[in-house]
Amino acid sequence: MAVRSTLPSHPPLKVRETLRGLPTATGYTVTVKPLRYRTGPHLQAFTYWDHPEIVLQVPEPFRPFREEVDLGSWGSPRVLFRTRRDVIRFLYLHEFCHWWLYLTHGWGAAAEIACDRYAYTNYRKRGPVRPPALRTRGERAA
Repeated sequence: MAVRSTLPSHPPLKVRETLRGLPTATGYTVTVKPLRYRTGPHLQAFTYWDHPEIVLQVPEPFRPFREEVDLGSWGSPRVLFRTRRDVIRFLYLHEFCHWWLYLTHGWGAAAEIACDRYAYTNYRKRGPVRPPALRTRGERAA
């Protein structure tokens, strides 16, 4: 997985270190860019299917902020993002989930809640993180 960054505080080597232990989006380039905001910091990322790239935008200037994350029936907590590392890991896991669903199920664009749950559950984890294990329609939990 190639990594590019135009974020002054996080050159590609530091981004790679931040993503260590997370699943790899094979064949995709991960690009980290600054997000210039007007009123307040927020989360923003994209996955491009036509030219394989995941773009993560980190709010600049950075200050800790809270973002409401929709987890469906789990609720909608206001998640505190204390560092750029938290933002990069959360956004990468969210976009990786879209990529994984697209790769394994042929769809990935309409899974916001599933991808938010996956990112929310794993972005602060220490050690390796497994790819999403989502049930198919009609499959029951064990």
